[in-house]
Amino acid sequence: AYFRSELDALLYWHRTTQLPIYAQAMRKLDVDLVDGVTVEELFVFRQEVETWWQRIAEASLPLSTQLMYSATDAQLDQFAVQYDKDIKKYTKPYEKLTPEARRARWARDFRDYFEYFTRLNNDQKQLIVAQSQRFTPDDQSWADYRHRYGVALIALVRERQPYIQFSRAFREMTLGRERWYGAEYAAALASNQDLYRSVTLALLDSLTAEQRRDLSKSLQDLAKDFDELALDAPQIVPPAACLITC
Repeated sequence: AYFRSELDALLYWHRTTQLPIYAQAMRKLDVDLVDGVTVEELFVFRQEVETWWQRIAEASLPLSTQLMYSATDAQLDQFAVQYDKDIKKYTKPYEKLTPEARRARWARDFRDYFEYFTRLNNDQKQLIVAQSQRFTPDDQSWADYRHRYGVALIALVRERQPYIQFSRAFREMTLGRERWYGAEYAAALASNQDLYRSVTLALLDSLTAEQRRDLSKSLQDLAKDFDELALDAPQIVPPAACLITC
């Protein structure tokens, strides 16, 4: 009951306060792309997107903190099993791929993502394929990081500290996950983020006039959807709830 109530409140907050921010950002990005985007502009946009995730993490902390704190030992055992299953589910499609095949999969996924906004021509598709050789397969290092994080998280809950101490420690874990990255995953993440930036810039610079019109329409349609969803929110604000802090 607590989860359902708090989730309703969280989704209402996101719909009414965050979607208009996303809409405004899509329209600004559309304007910035008219004369071509620079590395600096792309970096600023990425930083803005990261603040969106940061706000969501902050807003959902009360819900996740109280749920984790209230978990019984039996629930933690179930959590650990499901957590590992979810990691394996993510990595399974890639575990038997050679590095070359994994890079080909990355190229396909990146192309599909970009074509959500505008169709690419053959030269642009080949650009992605060529640049995919820079991709560092990181599935196993990601899984190792997630496993380390999960073990630490469950151990923290099992300490059964007073709620105030737990909430502080849990917040640090939630907002500082890079502490569990490890050198291998941190290096792969940094390298692949640089790859995403450079390929995105190259594609944006290569767009034809028709592709730019398609991209603009996609961004404007997305902004319109965000605004309409925000305006169509229920008039009654969901009531707040509590589980531990009542």
